[in-house]
Amino acid sequence: MDNVVEYVKMNWEKLTAFSKKEEVKARLFKEIEYRYAENHRAYHNLGHIGYLFQLLNTFVSNIANPAVVGFAILYHDIVYDTYRKDNEEQSALIAEKHLTELMVKKELIDHVKTFIVATKDHTILEDFTLHQDLAYFLDFDMAILGEDFDTYKLYSKKIRKEYIQFSDEQYQAGRKQALQKFISSTSIYTTPDFKLVMEETARKNMQMELGWL
Repeated sequence: MDNVVEYVKMNWEKLTAFSKKEEVKARLFKEIEYRYAENHRAYHNLGHIGYLFQLLNTFVSNIANPAVVGFAILYHDIVYDTYRKDNEEQSALIAEKHLTELMVKKELIDHVKTFIVATKDHTILEDFTLHQDLAYFLDFDMAILGEDFDTYKLYSKKIRKEYIQFSDEQYQAGRKQALQKFISSTSIYTTPDFKLVMEETARKNMQMELGWL
């Protein structure tokens, strides 16, 4: 992706095409761009958001409500601070604030907030109206784990940079715990598309990372 900012902005403009509040839209996107460009972000930046939008656009025919998924992609990491434990909840609040300014319906905003908070533990709510959309969204967020090994290794290095405040010993202990949790799970992915294509590769990648930690 040559110009990730322009790609994300293009998707933002598609999502907000219903609104004629051009000055508000420009201001809100400027804040989005500013937050995702924070110095401490090595992976959770607009590159990550653009990657998820690529996946949404690939699988959009399987998505019941692309607007909910699109806004969830855009806002799910807008607050990202490795010192705090409420990033998802804070991100959901900013999404609510922005979308309320654009006069988005409350029901859609509530769905977006549910999607964002679900990234905390990647739990699928089976009784949730948009549970299939949520499953795809969470698989998009985890898709990097099932990429080719070189891409995965670069991702893992970027994650380490985001936790630079921790010693190697502290980081390795936490990272190992996180990886082992994923590996021990019945399935990393929920949708058939991602299970079929990425499940095996993701497990191999994480086992490789455990080996070098």
